[in-house]
Amino acid sequence: MCASKRSFFMSNSKFNVRLLTEIAFMAALAFIISLIPNTVYGWIIVEIACIPILILSFRRGLTAGLVGGLIWGILSMITGHAYILTLSQAFLEYLIAPVSLGIAGLFRQKAAPLKLAPVLLGTFVAVLLKYFFHFIAGIIFWSQYAWKGWGAVAYSLAVNGISAILTSIAAFVILIIFVKKFPKLFIYSNY
Repeated sequence: MCASKRSFFMSNSKFNVRLLTEIAFMAALAFIISLIPNTVYGWIIVEIACIPILILSFRRGLTAGLVGGLIWGILSMITGHAYILTLSQAFLEYLIAPVSLGIAGLFRQKAAPLKLAPVLLGTFVAVLLKYFFHFIAGIIFWSQYAWKGWGAVAYSLAVNGISAILTSIAAFVILIIFVKKFPKLFIYSNY
């Protein structure tokens, strides 16, 4: 077993349990928040449910964020809160897309003082990547819902682009407040 995987999953059992608990809690919180209606118009949404996965990623890093996103996606599917057309669409939109939020973990800050710029940049990159996968799914799987006179690419770009912008703005506002009020939430400590 390689050292990096061992240190993440097999480290001191006290911290391993804490890590797994944090991942499970944040994934469950993301799922619960996703149950709140978030539709702006048609398929255009503001998905604030991504915020717990982003915080997890900033706090615990890439791997924790990826695993948290995966659990959130699986919870959405097994509880029937997913719009599933085909197996490949479900894989793309409910596994790959939420997992991609973990990329924010690349912007993790391990020590105080917490800087706002990496949090905002990580949020932007992660949300953009998530909606890139939704954009691809929109072209492949959702084109029959395109507005009259709109092609699949234009429709998917409009719906997912607007959703990505609105989600980013909402996440920025909430995360700015959290960074200012609760900076320790973003930096893991063994204590």
